[in-house]
Amino acid sequence: MQDPNTDFKEQMIEARRTQILMGAAQVFAKKGFHKATTKAIARAAGVAEGTIYNYFSNKRELLLAMVEMIGAQSLKSIIVDRPPDDPKEFLTMVLRDRLQLIQDRGHLMAPLVAEIFSDATLRVEVYSQILRPLTDLVEQYLQHQVDEGKLRAINPIITTRAFMGTLILNAIIKFSEVDPRYEDISIETLVEEIVSLYLDGILAGDD
Repeated sequence: MQDPNTDFKEQMIEARRTQILMGAAQVFAKKGFHKATTKAIARAAGVAEGTIYNYFSNKRELLLAMVEMIGAQSLKSIIVDRPPDDPKEFLTMVLRDRLQLIQDRGHLMAPLVAEIFSDATLRVEVYSQILRPLTDLVEQYLQHQVDEGKLRAINPIITTRAFMGTLILNAIIKFSEVDPRYEDISIETLVEEIVSLYLDGILAGDD
């Protein structure tokens, strides 16, 4: 049985780590990665600058941890913790999670996206350390469904990225309000349409 004092200490460490990461998210969103300073991050997080280095070795490690926390944790829980065996339910859960993320935290992530894509080293690190492990899990799920005969013989690599790409494009248009036609399209309708679009193409036929 775990010592209650140890459990409390771990909770405090995680809370402080999250506090720092949310402060970093605010500063990165406002100033960008390269112009952000640990001093500004500490101020936004309400901690001493030296405290940051108790949790993170450098600013790049801090950024990667922030992207993982904000952008990957909730999706990882869906994919890893007993994902539903029904492909429709699985894809619906993934879409809802990503749309909720974009709606709630898009303002924190958007300013960093362009910067990540302009920095080749950072781009590779974000993809290899955060995005690739997540897409690998989705691919494994889809391949399992193919092996079970529920999906036709698709390429899970292409299908996963096509699915996420469709989601991201529609979400950007929806939440940026650049196309007034999206005002009458609810989040639920958006999810249902995208899921139906893909399932119609990848579900195995009766024959």
